[in-house]
Amino acid sequence: MAKKTYDILKSREYTNAQGEVKTAYTTVGAAWDLDKGGMSLQIEDGISVTGKLVILPRRDRAEGDE
Repeated sequence: MAKKTYDILKSREYTNAQGEVKTAYTTVGAAWDLDKGGMSLQIEDGISVTGKLVILPRRDRAEGDE
């Protein structure tokens, strides 16, 4: 059975032109479930991350485009 793939996202808050606080996400890597529990993570080369990360199930690109 194929392992489910997750995206690892770095979140950041910003204020839009209407003064609303929004959250933007940048994909920084991927994650997979392990057979014995837990996850295996791979952060892309050259990326240094600190702060809050979010792990979400990977969506089809057409579905995720906004």
